Amino acid sequence: MPGGEAHLLARRYAQVGHSRIAFLDAGSGPAVLLLHGCPFSSFLWRKIIAELSQHFRCLAPDLLGLGDTETPADADLSLPAQADAVLGLLDHLGLEVVAMVGHDHGAATAQLIAARHPERITALVLADAEAYDNWPSADELPFVRATQLPVLGRLVLWAWARPVLFRWALASGKAVHNRSALTTELVDGLIRANLATAHRRAKTQRFLAAQLDAANQRHTQDAIGALQQFTTPTLIVWGGQDVHFPPTWAERLHRDIPGASQIEILPDTGHLLMEERPHRVAELLTAFLTANTPTG
Repeated sequence: MPGGEAHLLARRYAQVGHSRIAFLDAGSGPAVLLLHGCPFSSFLWRKIIAELSQHFRCLAPDLLGLGDTETPADADLSLPAQADAVLGLLDHLGLEVVAMVGHDHGAATAQLIAARHPERITALVLADAEAYDNWPSADELPFVRATQLPVLGRLVLWAWARPVLFRWALASGKAVHNRSALTTELVDGLIRANLATAHRRAKTQRFLAAQLDAANQRHTQDAIGALQQFTTPTLIVWGGQDVHFPPTWAERLHRDIPGASQIEILPDTGHLLMEERPHRVAELLTAFLTANTPTG
């Protein structure tokens, strides 16, 4: 299956409560749910879906407040609300169980689902995750705070809608280890998802506000007790040069989750591992999910 814009043809929408959730739906076979991070969109999974969809049905929603998902202006964008929306989407699609892959904020959402509804997950993958009390990271915090400044916050987001400035922001924010991964396709795709219009920028600003909410940040720490009882097969995959969430967090999750029998640290790879090492990530996911996902 080709990558890039071809995946937009598989975009679907589901009404879940008061939200209209946009999601990619590609391939056939056992269902795998791919949850993106902050403040990105399902676009980040396009390269992984191109390979994974040869063996699995890949479902990649835009989280509440991001991408093409639409919510009321006063919608709850907290982690529990994200988890409820994901479960609502699965219910809408008639899927009792899925394999779940989460990156960054998507991995935090996946942790809440694993803690509260472990019966819905057949296999779990956590990548470069918001976990414990590690988010927002020290490197991203100035960028998040800048978006919340009165008046200036809107100007910052408007500036980032310019490809040259957004590429600079991604590089300065150390989204990747190798800056060559910041391709025109990636920059344009992320701008289109969350910055291209005033409406999308306003959504992104509201989403980022939730990243600074101490009550919201506590949810991942509070989930650890239940995760320490989570025996479902779990893979931890991580960028070895992720400055936001260094591999020590991966090792801690590996120790705390009983089902986490496998950990893979990718050398010379930053936070957006699906952009820097898409083939290796897809290879790891395919092997792990094939071994641990029921086909019936």
